[in-house]
Amino acid sequence: MAITWNFTFVRRWPRFTKNLILFVFTLFGTKAHAQDASLYPSFLFDMRYGFITSKSKLVVSNDTGSALGYGVGAFAGQSRNIEFHLGFETDTTPYLLNKSNVSYDWQDTKLRYHYGYFYAGAVFSRLNLKVKSAGADTVDASGSGYGGSTGFLLPLGKASVFRTDISTVSISKMTNALTGTASVPSRLDIDIGASVETGWKWLDFDFGYRMRTLSIKRDKAYSDTETCTYIGLRLQTTH
Repeated sequence: MAITWNFTFVRRWPRFTKNLILFVFTLFGTKAHAQDASLYPSFLFDMRYGFITSKSKLVVSNDTGSALGYGVGAFAGQSRNIEFHLGFETDTTPYLLNKSNVSYDWQDTKLRYHYGYFYAGAVFSRLNLKVKSAGADTVDASGSGYGGSTGFLLPLGKASVFRTDISTVSISKMTNALTGTASVPSRLDIDIGASVETGWKWLDFDFGYRMRTLSIKRDKAYSDTETCTYIGLRLQTTH
């Protein structure tokens, strides 16, 4: 009897797991669905400044740098659950030990659908990459690619929001103005942060921590990692 019950349970386990996941997702989504209109603004503008700690195998050095970013976005739909966001970010790290410098100039366009607290969607990215290694310019490349994004937003009180975002992008082909080829086959971002009300209705204080892993190809494959602690402001409007 025990053997028969175990076999039956295992055989039904995939169906049970699927139903459980759907139940949890629907439960949280249903509770949050009524809050969509207040959770998501109609229009927003955000600006961030961050401190980077970089470990680069591309230029064989570690150092600290800075990240400056800004973006504009809008939410549409009956419950404002369709998001469009256009973001720009420049990450620059000078490696003083070996007179090197790496600069990433990103442009990310995100189109995402929100269901309750959760969201998922597509990312279209463009990159300008400049690398100076041991005092010599080695990469001046540009290219575009695409990827995906998922995460969730959790309201804290009336206006504050905690967020977790995971994004990945692949730029497999880039045009290098200098000799040789260059590409960034993968970029993985894990971003954990929050927006807190400042006391002014339309202005929030933004802060967070981002972990980024980059796969870079030049003459061979390299792996670079960045961690970034950032602060910023977010201006938003609702109607």
